[in-house]
Amino acid sequence: METTTKRSLFQTVIAKLSIVFVVSCGLATLVVLANCQKKTVEPVTLEASDMCSFCRMSISEKRYAAEVIDNEGQAFKFDDIGCMTNYIKLKKNNASIAATFVMDFDRREWLKAENAFYVRSSEFKTPMNGGIVAFSDQSPAQAAAAKYNGTTLRFADVTK
Repeated sequence: METTTKRSLFQTVIAKLSIVFVVSCGLATLVVLANCQKKTVEPVTLEASDMCSFCRMSISEKRYAAEVIDNEGQAFKFDDIGCMTNYIKLKKNNASIAATFVMDFDRREWLKAENAFYVRSSEFKTPMNGGIVAFSDQSPAQAAAAKYNGTTLRFADVTK
């Protein structure tokens, strides 16, 4: 009888340890998966002392600015959308880019570059003569294209 009690006690302890192990593994898995989720990348505020990461000029006119944020969280700021596109073209390894942002020409607010509507025109006097401005909506982009004899584009067209 004593052997049966010991065996029963042993089985109970093993069952409880198994439950603790399974719960611990489940919690560990949840923590790992939660940390694997893609974090939202936000644009960095422009400071008066900021210099363009491509041409090294000061960023003096906010309406033409752009940014690239890499996977390490480092911000590369640009005084002209053209400088950003040149930077992206020369970089070759776009896998290290976490996000790109451009400034809305009218509102002077950051937009995700892939969501923006662009206008290219030689009549825009951008800091490095890139001649490209961005808008959050298609309607003002089309109006600007008509007013400045420009072409409307999307991000893929701008970075070709």
